[in-house]
Amino acid sequence: MKLRYLNLALLFVLLFSFSSFAKESAKDEWISVRSKNFFLIGDAKEKDIIKVATKLEQFREVFKQLFPGTKFDSAIQTNVIVFKDSKSYKPFKPKNAKGEADKWIAGYFQSGEDVNYITLSTDGKLEDTYGTIFHEYVHYLLNTNFGETEVPPWFNEGLAEYYQTFSIEDDQKVTLGGLQDGHLYLLQKSQLIPLKDFFTVNNYSLHQNGNHSRSVFYAQAWALIHYLIQGNGGVNSESLNNFLKLVINDVEPEKAFKQAFNTDYEAMEKELRKYAKQRTFKTTLATFKNKLVFDTEISVVPLSEADANAYLGDLLYHTHELDDAANYLQKSLDLNADQSLANTAFGLVKMRQGKFNEAKRYLEKAVAADQNNHLIHYKYAYILSREDLDEFGYISRFPDEKAEAMRKSLLKAIQINPQFTRSYGLLAFINLVNGEKLDESAALLKKSLSIKPGDQDALLQLAQIYLRQENFKEAESVAEKLIKSASEESVRKSSENLLNSIKQIEEQKARIEKSRSEYENSRTEARNTDNYEPPKLIQRDSLSKEELEKIEREEKIYGINRMLKTPNEGEARILGYIQKIACANGEVIYTVKTKNGNVMLQSKDFQSLDLMASTEVAEDKMVGCNAQLQDVHSIVTYRKETNPKTKTEGIVLGINFVPDFFEFKTAEQIAAKKTVVIVDEDMEQMRKDTMMQGIRDALRKPQAGELRGIGIAESIECGRKDITFNVSIGNKKLKLKADSPQDVLIGGFTPEMEQVRLGCGAKFPPIKAVITYRPDDKKADEGKAVSLEFVPSSFEFR
Repeated sequence: MKLRYLNLALLFVLLFSFSSFAKESAKDEWISVRSKNFFLIGDAKEKDIIKVATKLEQFREVFKQLFPGTKFDSAIQTNVIVFKDSKSYKPFKPKNAKGEADKWIAGYFQSGEDVNYITLSTDGKLEDTYGTIFHEYVHYLLNTNFGETEVPPWFNEGLAEYYQTFSIEDDQKVTLGGLQDGHLYLLQKSQLIPLKDFFTVNNYSLHQNGNHSRSVFYAQAWALIHYLIQGNGGVNSESLNNFLKLVINDVEPEKAFKQAFNTDYEAMEKELRKYAKQRTFKTTLATFKNKLVFDTEISVVPLSEADANAYLGDLLYHTHELDDAANYLQKSLDLNADQSLANTAFGLVKMRQGKFNEAKRYLEKAVAADQNNHLIHYKYAYILSREDLDEFGYISRFPDEKAEAMRKSLLKAIQINPQFTRSYGLLAFINLVNGEKLDESAALLKKSLSIKPGDQDALLQLAQIYLRQENFKEAESVAEKLIKSASEESVRKSSENLLNSIKQIEEQKARIEKSRSEYENSRTEARNTDNYEPPKLIQRDSLSKEELEKIEREEKIYGINRMLKTPNEGEARILGYIQKIACANGEVIYTVKTKNGNVMLQSKDFQSLDLMASTEVAEDKMVGCNAQLQDVHSIVTYRKETNPKTKTEGIVLGINFVPDFFEFKTAEQIAAKKTVVIVDEDMEQMRKDTMMQGIRDALRKPQAGELRGIGIAESIECGRKDITFNVSIGNKKLKLKADSPQDVLIGGFTPEMEQVRLGCGAKFPPIKAVITYRPDDKKADEGKAVSLEFVPSSFEFR
């Protein structure tokens, strides 16, 4: 069951997984092991934990050889939890579709904005245990040091697939590029994606492809990297490094490919096809001169039960198992009320549950216990920033006192660890919300991006600041880049909204400039007259809907009158409805109904007519024989010329379609008309209306045979063959079935989503939801669940 949380204001993307209650605590003997780049804890034997630390350090060191000169530094710590066996590991494994621990998972890598977690047990097969960990760790290293928006998906996925088979013997003999039978089978049974298409796949489109297409992409990415490194003599690591540098510097991908690898797409495609069809593949074998050992950099100390429970609870918080996390964190605090990690993580759990007062108390205890931990200061400011969000996840302004408290915490976090980029981003966000220190905020985000290139959240925020500074060109450039490269739907959608906002603001500025110019011209013309009066300014929020509509109609009427050309001598114009256009004997006869009766006019053809439309109603209307124009208000201009034979009064020169409320104004009336300028638009309501419409547009559209309504999801029940969502729509209670959780789209557009837990027996908080289902023809209270999308409390369909 895939969760989709699209927050249109703050761009917080949350993933949830199925959960069960954990009943145990860390009562076994736990130790901590610190190596150069990893912090490990575990209840496994000391030698086994050290072996894990060594293997991870070896992998990291070997991967670095591909990019000489790159430091691969990160301010985000990677914690590794090593369990002694599968039984102790089970409560912390990711859950499968039924909310049960996935027994097939031997190890995994969980990335986070503040800390990463690697988990594994020591009784699994090495290839099963480490393959996924190595794969995801490659992604983390590339994304952190080069940027997810910068590294092409084929390169990112291909390297991860290539390196995940890493193995080492005697701490010296390394094997890379091991065969992956599944990829080979797929490539030999499927047609390769043409390289021109393959290289244009971006992070977003990759995840929109079907399972088969995505599998072919991964297999082809693996094969291409395998060929570049080992096929036909292979290329050196410098070529791969050069390619990455070229695309990061915005060199067109095809040109970068040719320049780095000394070949073009067409030639490479032929070679790759042959390579994928062959039956034997080489692996890379390398023997290091010196053994890759790290004994002198590894330290071991005992870990208290309180500390062990704190780390286990923090892991569960980061895997979104909030109930289980609270269980372990409470056990930690029962043993040591001042345990800073437990207080911090428990505060975040309470925040996700919407209990902000409790959340702040836990964080305040954490700050008091550990003044020198940048994460505690950052997370305290983060909780404060989330406290006053509205139903859209939006805040118009932080109170000065709260803004100052957040800035103080974030500046402290930056002072302690200037490499942790989230502190810069949140500080810039506070300034953006309050419309203060925008230049400083742009500098903060650029600093953040220099540490973590391609950070999508930082880029989007920078684009928003550029927009606020009216630096439209830079804002457009960043937004367009994110639309092409963003892996998350929320980031891509927000970037599209940003581009639309830029367009609207530019159009509005053009209108204002035009009005100002016209006003200045009118001032110049009227400067020496006694009857000149300045425009009348009216506050928009002081007008009723009817008053506003009246003013807009009046401005439209006078605007059209000003555009009309004064009839020449011998010409006239009338206002009415064209009842009939008859074509006969080479003549076109018009019957125009006016308030004074019908007027008959004629023309030789239609090509010579000057046609205009000053109303949207007429945009799709055609003027021709027997045209149906009875419902369109029209200004008809004609040359006076009586024809007794056709009984017409003139020759039609032009037709201008106008709104029904249009009326002619005299030159005196137009001259006397006082200009009205509506000022101080209700921007808050406009914002809400825009965001609400954005939600309506983003909701899944019902397909044939589906119904949807606004209601409340109550609970989930799991049976042997299916699962049931108990929901209510109005006064109607429904039991909606699903064969598999993957069949149901679950997502949302409100920060209240943070309170949602999914899983067998889960009970939902009373959050409004748009529920889509296929009704059961036989049972009125049952159906097939299609989607469940949580929305703000004021949401309604139009």
